[in-house]
Amino acid sequence: MKNLFLVSVLSATLFSCQKEGVAQAELNDYPQTWRLVKMTGQFPASVTTGSALPWQETLAFRADSTFTKTRKQGDQKAETTGTFSLRRNADRQSVILTYPSKQELVNNCVASPKETLIFNADTLVSSALACDGPRLEYKLAQ
Repeated sequence: MKNLFLVSVLSATLFSCQKEGVAQAELNDYPQTWRLVKMTGQFPASVTTGSALPWQETLAFRADSTFTKTRKQGDQKAETTGTFSLRRNADRQSVILTYPSKQELVNNCVASPKETLIFNADTLVSSALACDGPRLEYKLAQ
């Protein structure tokens, strides 16, 4: 019984430590590209993934604190650039994207040209669901 308990505690410790190390490395290593993988709407069954998404989108972050957001929808391609900063609040980290002006590619709840993405384990999640916008989830591209 003691051995089972020790194995359980040791396993939980190893896995929890490993997860923290991966999360920190992903947000501080550049360049990196994140790909839109999931969109959730206000309705419970409104979840879209992969090629069924209404558009394909990437976020490319560079070491000089600039980013490029690219959206492809059918034959149309839209692209914009801006700057980003990393913020840490209590137990979570977020990425603040600042665009040169408010435009269609900005997914937020206000009229400002800023967008907040919350880092959740291995996913960047948009914060627009709070104001009836889509919840966009991005994963690091391999």
